[in-house]
Amino acid sequence: MRRRVLTAILSVTAVAIVLFAVPLAVVVRQLVDEDAALRVEREAVLAAREVPADFATSDDPVELPESADAITLGLYSPDGRLVAGAGPEPVEEAVLGALGNRVVEARLDDARLVAVPVASDEQVIGVIRAAQPTSESDARSRTILGVLAASAVGVLAVGAVIGSLLAGRLATPVRRLRDAAVDLGQGRFGVEVPPSRIPELDEAAAAMTVTGRRLEDLLARERSFSDDASHQLRTPVAGLRAALETELAFPREDRTVVLREALEDVDRLELTITELLSIARVPQAGDATVDLADLVADVAPAWRRRLEGEGRHLALALPDGLPAVHGDPAMVRHVLDVLLDNALRHGAGEVRVSATIDADEVTVSVGDGGPGFTDRDGEPTATPGTDGRPHGLGLPLARRYAEAMGGRLVLPAEPPAHVDVVLRRVDA
Repeated sequence: MRRRVLTAILSVTAVAIVLFAVPLAVVVRQLVDEDAALRVEREAVLAAREVPADFATSDDPVELPESADAITLGLYSPDGRLVAGAGPEPVEEAVLGALGNRVVEARLDDARLVAVPVASDEQVIGVIRAAQPTSESDARSRTILGVLAASAVGVLAVGAVIGSLLAGRLATPVRRLRDAAVDLGQGRFGVEVPPSRIPELDEAAAAMTVTGRRLEDLLARERSFSDDASHQLRTPVAGLRAALETELAFPREDRTVVLREALEDVDRLELTITELLSIARVPQAGDATVDLADLVADVAPAWRRRLEGEGRHLALALPDGLPAVHGDPAMVRHVLDVLLDNALRHGAGEVRVSATIDADEVTVSVGDGGPGFTDRDGEPTATPGTDGRPHGLGLPLARRYAEAMGGRLVLPAEPPAHVDVVLRRVDA
């Protein structure tokens, strides 16, 4: 690109020089010719003043002044005879035109001629012929045109320097944009293009930076959805499998019971998929509100059945008048699913869901009689649970959802095991 920009600048400069220099050369040549004619005419006029009025009748020789610039002077009588000075004899027809009391200019062969009448008592008594070789004016024209050509070369050189600097200034940010585009294509989305102080390129760089962040966020959400789906879909699938395996091992008289339970698990599976897709598309809770009492009542039956299948019990201890909180119902549902699933898989004894109300917040606690967590950051611990999986595998997901709703997840400091979900009250 740098070479193309430099070539374009030099081409424009060269065209501008040509368009300006050609008319200027013509004008300069004309001015030089006119100046040469004026010089010759001036010498002729000065010589005419030196001619005595009685030169035609006097025997005294006429002395013409010396002239510069290779101009030759000659005095001619009205009959065309050379009286003094230098010049051809007979004189040219063009020179005789000055006998009509006018200045005559002519160009013959390689000479420029000027004829000036010599008058006495309002009568033309002779003609001064001044001649100069055109080589003199041609030499002056070549000198001036040479200076103009040297100036054009200098302008072209200056244009090359300026063009090189400008090309470098343009090429560097464009190359950075290209590198940023390559980084985006290779999956490196954190592109930062330094400002170039060229508004159009800086706008393109800013747009590319924003695009990289959006792509990174989109990819992160896709990965998050994969992780969330992997974890959250396992729970209803496991429940469906357990119900079917139990029915096969201990069949009941009414076979439609297990089918209804399986349909409930399938409905829950579809709901989970729908909610996960919704959360993945809109990762923030926005201005939605959640009725905790209704949501817990909706979640409880499925988990109560699963806990009872393990010989355990689910207890609800929610106060009356539980206020609504800021959050997304799907996110809160998945947070509770994660906590209840951890209590089922890694806890012991009765699982208890309770709530406490503060001035600005509502805290929902899910606890059991197990030993609790050893990792206060909510990451998986090294101690395996009863099914061989590490404790707290879904806690990072629950924490992310809680923070997305403007709340937080609090792990216990000591047994008994419980996890608190703190959410903001709507009426606070």
